[in-house]
This record gives sequence, structure tokens and C-alpha cells, in this order.
Amino acid sequence: MASTLAGCASVGPDYARPQLEAENTEWIDRTNVPVAEEVFIAWWRDLGDPELTRLIEASLENNLSVRQALLRVEEARARRAQVRAAGLPSVSADSSVTVLQQSLNANPGLADIPGFVREFEVYDIGGSLAWQIDLWGQTRRAVEAGDARAEAAIAAANGARLAVAIETASTYLSLRGFQEERAALAASAAAQKELVRLSRIQLDKGQISRADLLLVESELARIEAEVPALDVEIRAAALALGPLTGGLPEKEIALAAQRESVLSLADIPVGLRADLLRRRPDIARTERELAAQTAEIGVAKAELFPKLSLNIDGGFASAMVDTLFDGNSTNYNIVPFLSWRIFDGGRVRAEINLAETEAKRAALAYEESVLNALTETETAIARYDLAREALTLSERAAVLSSENYRLARLQFYKGAIDRLRLQEAERGLRSAERGKAIAYRQASLAMTGLYAALGGGWQAIPDGDKS
Repeated sequence: MASTLAGCASVGPDYARPQLEAENTEWIDRTNVPVAEEVFIAWWRDLGDPELTRLIEASLENNLSVRQALLRVEEARARRAQVRAAGLPSVSADSSVTVLQQSLNANPGLADIPGFVREFEVYDIGGSLAWQIDLWGQTRRAVEAGDARAEAAIAAANGARLAVAIETASTYLSLRGFQEERAALAASAAAQKELVRLSRIQLDKGQISRADLLLVESELARIEAEVPALDVEIRAAALALGPLTGGLPEKEIALAAQRESVLSLADIPVGLRADLLRRRPDIARTERELAAQTAEIGVAKAELFPKLSLNIDGGFASAMVDTLFDGNSTNYNIVPFLSWRIFDGGRVRAEINLAETEAKRAALAYEESVLNALTETETAIARYDLAREALTLSERAAVLSSENYRLARLQFYKGAIDRLRLQEAERGLRSAERGKAIAYRQASLAMTGLYAALGGGWQAIPDGDKS
């Protein structure tokens, strides 16, 4: 009968994931074409930089924020296990040996009773069962809420992994970008130094004025003044990579002195909008929080109804060990217990209203996370596309400046221009190369921003056993 009663329907709403209009919409600047999810898993490996791959995968394994997030998953699972255990019968066993001696002075004449034994022992062995029968599904709803919160914790851990992967990639690519910019700046400084040397020769020959020389020298000073700032950025990025990968700041400091070739920044497929909404861990987290809050409505509503508990205890008790397990030694109690919060000043209704309000808020938070995700992704798409366009233009400018410098060299060797004009052409080339380096750094950061918006890079984490 208890099992039948416990199988009654649960009060409160059954949860169903809301269907949002955004799931059926299309991208503004991209075609809604399905893309295999493998594209978004470990996307950094396709870039062909072993150092980048090493750093990101080390951060996913060792980063302290990620490890804390994974421990929060374990905490949520432990709480869920506690809730599940509350719905099961509690069984305990006990045994005892009691030695008793009665006072003769407290009971005069007791010793004259035939068969009286003043001192004796009692052997007792038995157990008890306590069970609050889940008549209205309160425990089942609490388990639903616990399951959803554990899944929300997993999604939050996935979000932490995504954030760390993106931050590691952005830091590393910033370091490489600053190194490219510094190399271009060093070349510009070298070209300007040669221009200063030639200008001084021209000044000695009376071909230019002192003011003309000062202009050239001030430009060199301006270029050289920018070098320390870039060195700081390079060192700061290298120092930041240490903690990101779970180590000391100096762990990756050697990268500051190692210059690698730049990566190719290709077009990134974005897939379907609906797939994005299923992929992003922040959306998964808010959706699971909504599921948990919906289940809490049932937990609150179950307080309107009576609760039935069943307590059973019994066993064997005897004054002699030899007769402990005889039929005459048995004892038991069966106590069904009914309780009902008939009047509590409206507290139950208030708890129900609170749960319903929190569920409504969670629904709005879920919808907001979807809209924010779409906004972030559309912005990231536009930023990456325009950054690649700027990089292409910068590369073209560098090519044109290189051609201009080549022609200037030919003219110089033919005597058509002087060395000062040649150095000006070289300075223009170095400036264009620096502009290309800056454009590359900005485009590489825009790339990591797009992968972050698309929710790529956390998928290596397993959901784990939900039992």
C-alpha cells in the first residue's frame, strides 16, 4: 500500500524547455548552414601552432578556476544524492545488553515474592524503519530540482573551461601580435636611424637646415619611446600564461623571447543559430536553472497536503541468551503518522508564490541569455569579418610599400634620387609592416572572440555519471 501511495502523481508543473522564437531565425551576415560540431571542438589544433595547443590544453587541465568549477559540480551532485536519499526508507539496527539490579530498600517485601530475582540481565537485538511516504511527489520534485542544479553546475564548469581556453588563446595571440609589432617597430627605428645619419651628412653639407634634422631626430625618438611599452605588453602576456596553465607567473616567461610565425586566419563557419543556442554553456546553465526553479514549485505546493510517515521498530528481547530468538521474545511497533499544516498564517501560500515568482524570473533570465548570446555572436561575426578585411588592406598596403621601396632602390642605384629619398621609402615600408602587425593582432583576437561567442572549446569535459 505504501508503494502504491508513493507512486501518486507529483503536484506542480511538469517542466518543458521553452521554445523561443530565436531558435528559428537566421544570421544577419551569414547563411544558416549546418556545420558538424567537431568544427568547434579543439578548434585551436586546426591553427597549426603547437605552442597554442599545448597552452590551451594545459589550461583546461590545470587552471585553478576550472578545477574549482569541477569541484562545484561534485558539490551539486552530493546535494542531489542527499535529496534522493531523503525519499528512501531509513533503516537502522541496534543491540544491547542491560544488567539490572533492583533496590530492596525502595521496595520492602519485594524479596519475599516467590521467584524474585534481584539482579538479572536483558538481551535486546532489533531494528527500526522510518519512511515519509512521498504521497504528492514532493521528494520527486526535489530530486528533479537537484538533478537540474547538478546539470547547471556542469554547464557552469563548461563555461569556465570555455572562458579559460579563450583567455589563454587571446593572451598567447596577443603576445605573438605584440612581438610582430615590436619587430616592425625595431625595423622602423633602424630605418629612421639611417635617415638621421644621412640627414646629419646633409646638414654638414648645407643641404638641409637644423630644423629639418630636428624633425627627423624627433621622429626617431618617438619610435624608440614606443619600444618599452611593447616590451611590457609582451612580458605581461608571458607572465599571464603561467597562472592560466596552473603554474607560477614565470612558468611561460621563455615565450617572451621566442618569436613564431603568424597564424593564418581563415573564414570560420558558424552553423545554425539553433545549434548555437544548444552549444553555449551559459544558455545551458540558465535553462537548467529554470528547470530547477520549476521543480521547486512542486516542492512548495506539496506542503498544502498531508504527509504520511511510517515508523516500524521491533526485534527480540530476553533475559537469557538461549531464549533470545524464541517466538515469545519478539516485540514490534507499527506507527503510521499523519501530519498536516492546516494553518500557518499563509506561509505555504507565500512559499508557493515565491517559487512561482522565482521560476518566472528564471524564465526571463533564460530568454535574456539567448538574446545576449545572439547579440554577442552577431557582433563577433561582424568584428572578425571586418578585422580580416582590415588585415587584408594592411597586407596590401605593406605590399605596395614594399614595391615602392623596391622602385626607390632602383632609382637610387640609377642616381635618380638621393639616399634620403630611399630611406623615406624604407621608413614607409616599415610603418606599413607595423600597421599589418597591429591589424593581425586585432584580427587574431577577433577570431578568439568569435569562437567564444560560438561556444567552442569546452566540449572535452564529460557530463559524468548522473547516478
